[in-house]
Amino acid sequence: MASVANESRQEEHNMQEHHGAGRYVAIWLILSVLTVVTVLTGRMHLPSFGLLLALVIASVKGTLVALYFMHLSEHRGANRLVFGVSIFFVVLLISFVLMDFGTRFRLANPPGSQYSDLQAVDIGANKAEGRFGGNTHEKQDHEKHE
Repeated sequence: MASVANESRQEEHNMQEHHGAGRYVAIWLILSVLTVVTVLTGRMHLPSFGLLLALVIASVKGTLVALYFMHLSEHRGANRLVFGVSIFFVVLLISFVLMDFGTRFRLANPPGSQYSDLQAVDIGANKAEGRFGGNTHEKQDHEKHE
């Protein structure tokens, strides 16, 4: 209990120190630049690493907000431990998602998506489209010949 009271006094002392607005302006500028980078790369449609880039930028922006605007960089003890563990789990979960996506069988992706090797089939007057964009016209021809 004494360590909690000591930590509270230390935090109160840190909050009374004035760090100036320069640090906050610099962090705000970094967040603004990262937002512009996110918008620009989102319009580029990068199929191979666009998802990874967006997740990394979002994680960096969230970390900067938590560290500087929520003053977690000034905290000690349990707060720092909780923040570190949560960053570890964010990286772990993102890596699991990217490993699953990167090792997925290419044909498991919907036809016509940017990650699929197949192209969507146009629906014409004589063609019918299957559930996942496949042409059922071939199936009908095959059934007629049998």
